[in-house]
Amino acid sequence: MIPLDEGDLAGIIGYLGQIRPADMASRFARAGGFDLSSFSSCGTGFGGSVAAVDGSNAMVLETGSFSVVLVRAVETTFLAGRRDHAGETSLRAFRIGPEEKNTAYEALYRECFEDTPREPLDNENLSRAAAAFRDTLEYWTALRLAETLDRGDVLLLDGALRVDHESHRPVLKEILDTARSRGVLVAAVTKMASSTWGGGIPLVPAAEALARDLGVAGAWHLAVPPYVLDAVRYRQWDFSATYVASLHPRSPRAFKVDLPAGAPAAAVRATFAALASYANDGRVTGYPFPLFDAHRFAAIGKDQVDMVRQALIRRMSETGMKNADFRAYFGDYHDTFASYR
Repeated sequence: MIPLDEGDLAGIIGYLGQIRPADMASRFARAGGFDLSSFSSCGTGFGGSVAAVDGSNAMVLETGSFSVVLVRAVETTFLAGRRDHAGETSLRAFRIGPEEKNTAYEALYRECFEDTPREPLDNENLSRAAAAFRDTLEYWTALRLAETLDRGDVLLLDGALRVDHESHRPVLKEILDTARSRGVLVAAVTKMASSTWGGGIPLVPAAEALARDLGVAGAWHLAVPPYVLDAVRYRQWDFSATYVASLHPRSPRAFKVDLPAGAPAAAVRATFAALASYANDGRVTGYPFPLFDAHRFAAIGKDQVDMVRQALIRRMSETGMKNADFRAYFGDYHDTFASYR
């Protein structure tokens, strides 16, 4: 085994020390003016439905000039602790590249929202383009749910109440406006939050440390004012009020939770009571299991990727393409290299 450079390791460890200082909890308390009274109980007793939306994307084929991505979105709705309904979009396959702008994205956007995207999708960043296709199906699914859920129900999204592409800004706003007009509560839960404060210190561990120091018991949530957070790019794409929440007394970790900016106190209490009521699944204690359920359904597995790849290969064969042609376009020398150890 080739040894790692000790200087590289020291640099990484040094950075970890900077973002987790020994006085992190007290510094966080001072930054936000937080004390024991800042932490609110999540409460219990929720009788409505909780509908969760998640999506997935996977690469099917890649060449040096273009790629084919597979995407879909799923919703699962729970009532009285049991799955009441589940639905999914069809598996969709899209080409990314080699053109500068993606025409398939505009077609999908029109199909979902009957409108033209405000901003075209660039093909240059493959992962960002694939995520935009996935997000489009997720937002379309979420909008349909917002239009059908009842007052007091909860619509759960995976991630944050902010968009990563300008074209989705009016869509997310429509979802939130529709939900608000119907009395539907909305929350987004981030599995791995990137939010920081104090010049790069991760937000969620700081809130967890402060809760431990103060002896906060039970499931809790903490509202984090915008002035505590480090500057956020594209603030105009953000529709959220930021919270950190530990949704179960035995949860191994807390999560960043976004609620719509300006949500009234009663809506905040009801939303966190709903999240805590659905966070007692032993497989993912402390994480809302409707989202866990949606994630499991949405995941695109290797078998599905292979199925789509074989369908494409059959279609190529029908057009007269030979195996050598396929290798010329989609052959990967990494496979060849991997056969030699």
